[in-house]
Amino acid sequence: MKNIIKYSVLSLLAVAGVSCESFLNEKVVSGVSYDYLETKTGIETAVNGVYSTMRWYVGGERYYCLTEYGVDYVWEGADGGNKDAFNKYSNQLNSSFGMLYEFWENAFKGITRANTALMYLPEVGDMTDAEKVSREGELRFMRAYFYFDLVQQFGRVPLLSEGNVSQIITDFPRVSVADLYAFIINDLRYSFDVLPDVAMQPDRGRATKWAAANLLSKVYLTRGSAVKDQRGQQPTDMDSTAYFAEAVINSGKFALEADYLSTIDQDRQKVSSETIWGVEFTNDVLFNGSEGNKMHLYWVPTYEKLPGLQRDLQQGRAWKRVKPTPYLQTELFDHLNDSRMYKMVSWVFYANKESSIPVWEDKYYYVDENGKTTNDLLYETPAELVGKPKFTLGDTAAYFIPKYYGAKDYKGAVIDKAKDRQMQLDIAKCRYTLIPVDENTNHYFPCLKKWLDTQRPDMNYEQGGRNFVRMRLGETYLIAAEAYGRMGNFEKAAELINVVRKRAAYKEGEAKPQEWWQVDGGNMADVAGSTEKAMLVTPADLSNDFINFMLDERARETYGEMNRWEDLVRTETLYERVKKFNPDAAPNIKEYHKLRPIPQNHIDRLSPKPSPEEAQNEGYY
Repeated sequence: MKNIIKYSVLSLLAVAGVSCESFLNEKVVSGVSYDYLETKTGIETAVNGVYSTMRWYVGGERYYCLTEYGVDYVWEGADGGNKDAFNKYSNQLNSSFGMLYEFWENAFKGITRANTALMYLPEVGDMTDAEKVSREGELRFMRAYFYFDLVQQFGRVPLLSEGNVSQIITDFPRVSVADLYAFIINDLRYSFDVLPDVAMQPDRGRATKWAAANLLSKVYLTRGSAVKDQRGQQPTDMDSTAYFAEAVINSGKFALEADYLSTIDQDRQKVSSETIWGVEFTNDVLFNGSEGNKMHLYWVPTYEKLPGLQRDLQQGRAWKRVKPTPYLQTELFDHLNDSRMYKMVSWVFYANKESSIPVWEDKYYYVDENGKTTNDLLYETPAELVGKPKFTLGDTAAYFIPKYYGAKDYKGAVIDKAKDRQMQLDIAKCRYTLIPVDENTNHYFPCLKKWLDTQRPDMNYEQGGRNFVRMRLGETYLIAAEAYGRMGNFEKAAELINVVRKRAAYKEGEAKPQEWWQVDGGNMADVAGSTEKAMLVTPADLSNDFINFMLDERARETYGEMNRWEDLVRTETLYERVKKFNPDAAPNIKEYHKLRPIPQNHIDRLSPKPSPEEAQNEGYY
């Protein structure tokens, strides 16, 4: 097996001693000298320490709150302390909200670690020039990565480009967004020129030439997407986006998985030809340290409270933080031709608790909108079934059917009694718990499979070992396509989009899910047929409303991959689409929510004190 960059406890302590940890909160661990960084071992430890900060993103309830809450295609689940601030845009979203500072601090921790290592790198005597150049490329790649995260979330931030281990500095003016993008691009262009021309370095998780190219394409796309905002956009940004994205596509180092399902297969995460760069985790507790990948927790409904079910490893541990919207389940995808929604979501949960398997009652009555059982008989069970178990172990116990009856609104209030009665009749006749879209709640909703981790030691273990994939080729095609579409070349855009959509289609002879004919009206005569032709788009399909088409296609391809909020901000559509699709957020969202508040912990330590307008983003002072 290929090696993986190792972050031992000792190495992290060493890095803590030489990296200043935070540019406003210096720490020195006794017993570790800065001379250590003038050795190859010290530099390698420092570089690994920069990479280690990436684990913060998925090590708890963190990054998904910044990228998946408060958007258009997911709503909040039942639990968690971050949803009011980030999904509802409540007044809790302020400069004192702790998780914002954690994000800020972690990013600047990575930046200062990189700057410190870059400062000492020229002094290392036992490394070759080639080794130094390669490590510099990695450090500048990671520095650019963190700054790109910061500028997308906060806009103007302080720009630290040099290491500092001797001075206490308290004056950190925020620089322009344009200057930040120029700095990021400069770092990444250097990294692209010097990093190894390989799909994956022997030490897995290290940056490569193609990871730099892929990030460059996204940076240029983000800068060049601005129309009203000022990001320093240049007329050549879309050309540059297309150039670097297509460089990755045409490099010969990567290929789309043949089946979309393979992109979320945990067994393939370390060998997938589609992965360009990611953060490595394993099932080795010592390797992961305290920051295992906990994203498997947040997309799972409270299935264990349904009849015949209890929590198990295969079906996940339910922290019910994030749920798909009715729009995503019923309208966003072409259900007859696009396989992605059915492949990325768990619709069925299987019986594993015999003691709670229900039995057939003799009669089922309509329950009114106040929860009162009426005398309106819905269904009389055949006599031979009454009192018998509805299902057995291993059978379907619960089915989240992607069908909206139009009986209830998103809050669960009845809006059409006739449709509600029909829905209740269908539920009553079903041998398992049937949960249509109308019946989705903050506890009960279909489960995204992309983060499930079935290789944990037991069902309660939180620190998972699934990799944190940050770049994959499916998205790269869409980045290139958007660049061409923005340049008016819809023919080329359609060509690139169709590569992704062709992969998303059902193949000839591929088994289709039962929903294909039971819910979506598929013709059984075509059940084994290919849908590739029907999935292809034409230039005319794109030209009318290109940006919204691309946002929808990105949702179809990358749902749940923690980039949605930034996509909406990048395209200047956050306010519009949240108002339209997210009723939890719609009453509170303002135009200024396209940026987060600068953390108060940072502002309080600045000296001399800047004006509120200089220190803080609009809307938060």
